[in-house]
Amino acid sequence: MTADAARWLADRRISATGADTTAYEQIPAGAGHAVLPVHRVLLVEAGIFIIEHLDLEALAEAGLHEFVFVLAPLRIRGGTGSPVRPLAAVSA
Repeated sequence: MTADAARWLADRRISATGADTTAYEQIPAGAGHAVLPVHRVLLVEAGIFIIEHLDLEALAEAGLHEFVFVLAPLRIRGGTGSPVRPLAAVSA
């Protein structure tokens, strides 16, 4: 993910985005996590949730493209992030 791609998503007014990776954005080698422009665009400027570490392999292998997405974060007062339990509800 790049800052330009994050702006593209924000322009489409999505609610959340995610990936199966640890770091959602491209971080140049040696740059560390001091500056995260994608997080700034999505979270701070647009209020779009970022979900990392999604396990998407089984859905892709099953060819599932439509499902109800259920997300259960912890309620952490004043927190800026939370472990979540993402679920894909599919019909049989």
